[in-house]
Amino acid sequence: MGRGSVYYQKYLHTNSARQAGQPAPLQPAADQELADVIQTASASSLQDSSATELLHDLTVHYRKPRIAPFLIALTGLALVAAIANNTPVWLQISLLLAGVAAHIIATRADYKRKIVHLDYSLEADAAQAYVAFLQGVEQLRYVSGLWRISSQEMNSDTKYHAGAAFSINRKQISADFDMPPFVITDMAVLMLNTGPQRMYFLPDRILIYEGNQIGAVQYQSVNCTVQPSTFVESEAVPGDAEVIGRTWRYTNKGGGPDRRFANNPEIPIVRYAEVTMRSSGGLNYVVQASNIQRATAFAQAVTDYGTHLAHLAKAALQS
Repeated sequence: MGRGSVYYQKYLHTNSARQAGQPAPLQPAADQELADVIQTASASSLQDSSATELLHDLTVHYRKPRIAPFLIALTGLALVAAIANNTPVWLQISLLLAGVAAHIIATRADYKRKIVHLDYSLEADAAQAYVAFLQGVEQLRYVSGLWRISSQEMNSDTKYHAGAAFSINRKQISADFDMPPFVITDMAVLMLNTGPQRMYFLPDRILIYEGNQIGAVQYQSVNCTVQPSTFVESEAVPGDAEVIGRTWRYTNKGGGPDRRFANNPEIPIVRYAEVTMRSSGGLNYVVQASNIQRATAFAQAVTDYGTHLAHLAKAALQS
């Protein structure tokens, strides 16, 4: 225990590696008659058995109430009361300055109360493997178009959907280097922001944040694959995408433009990548990326790193 914080030291080498837990599988999503819903487990149900204590302390510190917002509200109420009672201006300014000072002090105190330190000690081979992993997964940062696919359904009449057999629901997401909230670590961490959830790729596991819930997934349990996908792009085409053809918003039976529609623009057909990430514990994501090469590098890095950690766990059991 540190001063107002929790400190964890993690060693990654053969002698200290542990075997991955086997959480219960996620039940299939219900009501898929009209659309194939791609549903992932909530962060609270993604529990890594080897990180129970860590997840507990992360959650407790993350949920600690903050004092600073309360002081802002209190200062505002005091100023309103002072103005309503026609107090001297100097007193109103003094209240404001006191409130600002109290807010600064409370903000620092909130940070110290909520912070958790994650310190990693990597041996040479573990450090080399993690650097290679980061070089692969960070390729998502440079992809011009990145979306999470939440559902897809078959089109009953393709001529009204630019000839596409399927329609998908997708939302733009992002990837960048960032730390989990109120966590300090000396390692670079990639964060994949999928909207409802944020995934933090740490050296030993993936942390999943969703609201005030925190979950974890071991790399060894993640199956990450990538495959090319042909997509009719009705939005702006990302700069790194490969355009492989053209179609129209409304097509006839032969695939040409339907002349019955006056507003029938030409639409590009592009080749994207679909990255699928699934785990035995219920993690289930399909990510669409505009660049196949970078998406492949990401998927390969996750797979290789999971294999590396699995080998460490196996060697530790045999030693």
